[in-house]
Amino acid sequence: MKSKEQKIVTSLSNRPILIWGARMTGIGFLRFTKKYSLNVIGFVDGDPSLIGRKIENFQINKPDKIPSLKAEHDNLAVVVAVALKEDEIIKSLTEMGISREDCINYSEYCDCFFTIDIVGTCNLNCPSCAQSISEIKNPVGIMSLDDFKEVTKKMLDEVDIVTHVSLYSWGEPFLHTQLNLFIEHLHELGIAAAVSSHLSIPSSTQIQKIVKSEPDYLKISLSGFYPEAYNSTHTGGDINLVKSNLYKLKYYMDIYKSKIYVDVNYHLYKNNIGKDLEQMQELCDELDFGLSTTYAVVMPIERCIDYIEGKPDESVKELSKLLLVDIDEGLEITKSHRNQPCRYLTNQLNINWDKSVPLCCVSFDRQKNSSIISNDYLKESLTELTKKKEKHSLCTKCMGYGIPPYQLGVNHKEWEIKAKQNSKLIK
Repeated sequence: MKSKEQKIVTSLSNRPILIWGARMTGIGFLRFTKKYSLNVIGFVDGDPSLIGRKIENFQINKPDKIPSLKAEHDNLAVVVAVALKEDEIIKSLTEMGISREDCINYSEYCDCFFTIDIVGTCNLNCPSCAQSISEIKNPVGIMSLDDFKEVTKKMLDEVDIVTHVSLYSWGEPFLHTQLNLFIEHLHELGIAAAVSSHLSIPSSTQIQKIVKSEPDYLKISLSGFYPEAYNSTHTGGDINLVKSNLYKLKYYMDIYKSKIYVDVNYHLYKNNIGKDLEQMQELCDELDFGLSTTYAVVMPIERCIDYIEGKPDESVKELSKLLLVDIDEGLEITKSHRNQPCRYLTNQLNINWDKSVPLCCVSFDRQKNSSIISNDYLKESLTELTKKKEKHSLCTKCMGYGIPPYQLGVNHKEWEIKAKQNSKLIK
């Protein structure tokens, strides 16, 4: 057992454990606890879309449940397993009477999260996604299972704890006919698997195979319930096929008794915030899937930089007509958060289908600004890759313009206020 692994296991052994964070970081930690037979008693999370839902057999509670759980369980430990806002959470735990010694900041032990884009293409052409930019001619392909096994071996050799891996970034992983084998390999290593899909895939067999392999977290990306809204923002997709596949997903989950946390991630635009959103919420409630919302923004960072420097392409102008909060408003809302560390830089490493390593998960253009920091992940150490990220000119420029907090959507209350103001102007 490696040093950080030994330390966290020792600190949590024979204690009741409450996990704060019910998305992929927390789900990955849950799989880690099974490896060492640690005693998890439940989850809490502040996201309203998660409250009352279940991860495996654990119901997700509001954080205000913590004082009563502390009273019920002697020597309670709270593991903060989130990608953002750890300091805020630990402060609130202190105010609830949880001592600093009883708070475990998981990122201090598991400090590098891996994203592997196993498919380097997508069959849709969504206006807010980098894949829609015709001027960018990145190589296209899929990762082989053998390469994937080599990549995961190096990850485990270099990092003390790897509890989860995301099998997606810009590509559509359901296009990979061996996706189920990638998921199964991660599980053999004791690692949780996260998958994302737009689910506009005409293959019941693929859905069946993936459900049977039981990824721990499955995010479904969509932006409408009816074709009129959906077609403009998930261009090339078929919302009726997506809805049919959601039912198939539920059917196979019931057949195989798969405990997948399904998160329908609804992208908010001007044209889909009324009846479309209401109907999608009803469908998710019927299927017992979670529904979370996110404001669509301009991606990738190269396109944002061009816009800020007065060189926007036509696609940004067209996209701005659809955005509920436009890029200028989003940059203004998040201005006060520009001095915060960039989570895209500090706790993530991304690997493309061909084993090349991009600067981060929101850089895309391989030619512009040389956003590839290595042509082969297997040939450079994690330390070397981290140094290259920290010194990269694109990173410096991106941070200077305040793009990370904009694309992360921080200061959520102000986004909501601006979105409500703008929605009143929509005829």
